[in-house]
Amino acid sequence: MPTDYEPPRDAADTFARYKAHYEGERALKPEMLEYADRELKAGATVGQLAAWTGLTPEVFRRRARALGVERKRPPTVGKLARPASSEETTA
Repeated sequence: MPTDYEPPRDAADTFARYKAHYEGERALKPEMLEYADRELKAGATVGQLAAWTGLTPEVFRRRARALGVERKRPPTVGKLARPASSEETTA
């Protein structure tokens, strides 16, 4: 593999733009998560934070759980979900 390889100009420009955005995201993420924690405690939902940031709701669901923030609704999946009772009918 040659060590003197240089990508085409358009590829190099894309790589440089990506690197700048990636480094910016890494620099901004701690501050954003600090604000997100405050907003979760103040009553924001995980869905709202996901929409505002572009991250998945699961990112904020885990943060809320770690912070001990009260759930807005009971869990529907996983080990904390209530099993469906035999009295409930399904559609």
